[in-house]
Amino acid sequence: MYDMGVNGGLFEQRPELMPLPKLLSCVGTALSRQLAALAAEHGLSATALGVIGVLSVHEGLSHREIAGHLGVTPATLTPVVDGLEAAGHLRRERDSHDRRVVRLYLTAEGRQRLLTVPTQIAMRLHQLLPQPPHDHEKIIRDYLLAVLDAVGGKDGC
Repeated sequence: MYDMGVNGGLFEQRPELMPLPKLLSCVGTALSRQLAALAAEHGLSATALGVIGVLSVHEGLSHREIAGHLGVTPATLTPVVDGLEAAGHLRRERDSHDRRVVRLYLTAEGRQRLLTVPTQIAMRLHQLLPQPPHDHEKIIRDYLLAVLDAVGGKDGC
């Protein structure tokens, strides 16, 4: 068990001594940085990769709806969507029922990127990350799912 100390261990800098919640946060931050670096190798930001991923499952969403899926503000998405549109990966269309709403759709080129880039990134992550022993995977997965449930984070994935 970890010594939570006076400040609950929140300022501990050595990963081997961090309380599990801080270590989990540290790992999440490091993984996010790595994902961003891998996406950048393909000319995409992590957010752009997320937009492409959401649109692959939910075609024709608005900025606000995509922002909700990604856990960011709609304003954050505007430059990302602008870049994806300029690169020919998606197109904007006015909603026929409410002209104030702009819907986003993947182009054929955007779909092609979707088929290749996430797979390449997943393969690189698999190569970079240590694989847990098979008998530990369920324990780790159950713990991480319990953490997500406890902090209400399942919807933001």
